[in-house]
Amino acid sequence: MSHENNQVPDNLYSHAPVMCREVLEYTQGALNVGIGLLVDCTLGEGGHSLMLLQNFQNLRIIGFERDSEILEHAKRRLRIYGNRMEFINDNYLNISSYINKYKNKISVFLYDFGISSFHYERSGRGFSFNKDEILDMRLNLDDRVNAYDIINNYSVKELGDLFWEYGEERFAKRIARVIGNRRSIKKIETSGELARLVLSAIPKKYHFKGIHPATRVFQAIRIVVNEELYAIEGSLKEACQYLAHGGRIIAISFHSLEDRIVKNRFKRLQRGCDCDEYPQYCHCNISPFVKILTRKPLLPTEDEVAINKRARSAKLRVCERL
Repeated sequence: MSHENNQVPDNLYSHAPVMCREVLEYTQGALNVGIGLLVDCTLGEGGHSLMLLQNFQNLRIIGFERDSEILEHAKRRLRIYGNRMEFINDNYLNISSYINKYKNKISVFLYDFGISSFHYERSGRGFSFNKDEILDMRLNLDDRVNAYDIINNYSVKELGDLFWEYGEERFAKRIARVIGNRRSIKKIETSGELARLVLSAIPKKYHFKGIHPATRVFQAIRIVVNEELYAIEGSLKEACQYLAHGGRIIAISFHSLEDRIVKNRFKRLQRGCDCDEYPQYCHCNISPFVKILTRKPLLPTEDEVAINKRARSAKLRVCERL
């Protein structure tokens, strides 16, 4: 019986995985090492995992997803693969709690950072500046802090610093002041209300076509709510010790903050450093852990971007365990 006849139709899903050809190519190059096990650290709706299971008949996957709602979508989509697919509802920062028995055995770690199209289009949690939804932005609804708390309780200075550091927003202080003035009259409760405030704070000559002026502010809030950069840094460091020799880490990022962490961590691993000290204080003096296979990040093709606009900012980097 063919898998395709039992599959949940893909048109039920919001998210189209990016750079599939490149992910397949670099995965194939690592499947002859380890035990044929791939860890999909950002499972989402299961798009990448579905593609990989279809193409590699002996591959097994452990999928991490911190959002329990979207994990149920992935389970339905991938149920036909039975015990070839294992699902874990947790942050990929905590991978070592689940895969300790696979030390030096895993063939590939796959990361697709950012959030799924599902969260923008169907979650109702205020991720999108194009909708008027409650300000939440949590990937895990058990987490304590949400976007409403940050927007209404952080000081104006703290908001300005947040928008600058995590959104690289040039009008960070100005936007923070506008938010501070508005919430002194009325609490800011929805994503639409926040988007309109950001829009009013940024001069019209900086309203660029195709990029909503609130993009960077929403990115910054989401990153802080979900501690995304901290999770990336910690997980990449953990992953290396579980790779088989010749195994690979494939990481897809969508903005400069994510990509910088991946690039710097790969460079540290390549020079034999597994600490978190500043380079001038690092005393690691051992052989390189990895070699970097992508001297510069790979970018999506023009054809892919034409089909999937989300791919336009994607960057893919790969390193291989020595």
